[in-house]
Amino acid sequence: MTMSSVARSAWVSPGTMANDTLSELDARKRRIIRRGPIGNAASHASLAALMEAGSISRIEKGHLLITQGEQAGHVAFLGMGRLRITRAMGDGRSLALGYRGAGDVLGEAGLGGVSAHRESAVATEDVEALLVPLPVIRAITSVDHAFGTALLTSLVERHHDTEERLASMLFRNVEARLSEFLVKASARWGIPEPRGILIAAPFTHQEMANMIGSTRETVTLTLGDLRRKGVIEIDRRRIVVVDREALKARV
Repeated sequence: MTMSSVARSAWVSPGTMANDTLSELDARKRRIIRRGPIGNAASHASLAALMEAGSISRIEKGHLLITQGEQAGHVAFLGMGRLRITRAMGDGRSLALGYRGAGDVLGEAGLGGVSAHRESAVATEDVEALLVPLPVIRAITSVDHAFGTALLTSLVERHHDTEERLASMLFRNVEARLSEFLVKASARWGIPEPRGILIAAPFTHQEMANMIGSTRETVTLTLGDLRRKGVIEIDRRRIVVVDREALKARV
């Protein structure tokens, strides 16, 4: 992965650090790796190898973690923040593929022999990630079966989500597609609160429209209708799912 497009902090080489600083850096790497099921499946030896080989990058909002067409050389473990995944099409348009956040990984397609990234990932908020070279990931998966299984499970689930989204766009109306998006967003980004489930990620109406294959105006109207029916509330650009079962029934 070429990191020329990434806005990140400079890190001092571990070899030059005092022991207490080194321990703090290792602790940060460990926290990033353990944020998701793939990292949690790693054995102690695998965890140590990931920590040793990985480097922490901090990507500012609006900057790219990976760029479509650049060489795929790392798997990124996301420890903080959110990224929007897009694919540029030949006609100048772009296709919204989804979002990744803390606990997810990016760049894993390189493990299957993909030489260049097929998508771009732009930070929608400040992001912290651990970049681990592909050869290290390959070596770990060859000996740590639990880690390899967790990685494969993640890829299968992502493929399944893509198939579901395609079916939804082909056979469901806008309200059903938007309801489905909100149900999944509340499961992935939701925080329980007295009114229901707050979707902590601040999705704009345009972002939701891109994800469900609609327009910003239609999404705005549909959200207003759901709000009037008492299914959701809108609080400072964030959505609170008040009645999740009613939302699911609309899918």
